[in-house]
Amino acid sequence: MLTQDRRDAHCASVQTKQKSTDGQWPPLQSNDIKAKAIQLGYESCGIIPAAEFCEYKNALDGRIASFPNSAGMYKKMYSLADPPKDAKSIIVCARSYTRYKIPEKLKGKIAKFYLFDGRLDFTREYRARTEFVEFLTSNGINIIPGGIPQRLAAVKAGLGFLGRNNFLYTDSGSYVYIDTWLTDAELEYDGTPQYTQKCLCNDNCRRCIDACPTGALSGDFSMDRGKCIPALCVSASNPNYEELQGKMGTWIYGCDVCQDICPMNAGKMKETENFPRLPETAEYFTPEAVAEMDEETFLNVVQPRFWYIDKDGLWIWKRNARRAMENRRR
Repeated sequence: MLTQDRRDAHCASVQTKQKSTDGQWPPLQSNDIKAKAIQLGYESCGIIPAAEFCEYKNALDGRIASFPNSAGMYKKMYSLADPPKDAKSIIVCARSYTRYKIPEKLKGKIAKFYLFDGRLDFTREYRARTEFVEFLTSNGINIIPGGIPQRLAAVKAGLGFLGRNNFLYTDSGSYVYIDTWLTDAELEYDGTPQYTQKCLCNDNCRRCIDACPTGALSGDFSMDRGKCIPALCVSASNPNYEELQGKMGTWIYGCDVCQDICPMNAGKMKETENFPRLPETAEYFTPEAVAEMDEETFLNVVQPRFWYIDKDGLWIWKRNARRAMENRRR
């Protein structure tokens, strides 16, 4: 991770390199990459070798053994532990979303992570990510498609640590996005390939575990994914939904309980500015509005912002909204 002095020095000097007369790219240094990331608004950046994530496989084995009813969800995640064979390095960046204001009517309804989605093409985060990729590729760094366990990669890169609730914690608490890029370039690495968990949670603190509404969190660094409210909200066939819907509160998409209760997140949300296009559309995402929403409004307003939701998913949103209103009346 760059120190502030090194950030300032590098941010002023990062330039796009040009091919030499023999057609070869001059080597792009790891510090150049990190400085560009900081210049574009990332909180931190680290680089690790693209090695097998054995620790991740072991964690999945443990969760399947502990929560066999959720085995199907975890089995789909094993592929993340094996980066593509031609990948040599992984660039990991963390970005905070603590600056953004949470619309009052959406508090406890939609999780902040989903409200402040930097993948939307009208956001500064999207533009910065696009510029970062252009910087890499224009300097001969090839980006390789593929997914990895982002939180574990961030810890290995020295960007933070995992809390008991399984979230990555940085200087901004756990209110961060993680971006990763696989590349075939051999770069200077941070940390070591061997993962060591350094938890800075208070030894006796179990607030996140005790506060989890559905009991998805039941122990340190453990979670029954099938009982987690975000998973319950998006699934059309989760067998736990009927049993746990009374414990899901007023959440209609995602959940912030384990993060908001965490002492290490106290005071982290600064809420100094509005997220683009959110204040003027917040009224569409309340339980009451969703419960009565027509297909046209869903397709033109809701689905474009939550673009990863199927276009035929309105009925799931309506189900969650009606459940949220019922729970509020109890």
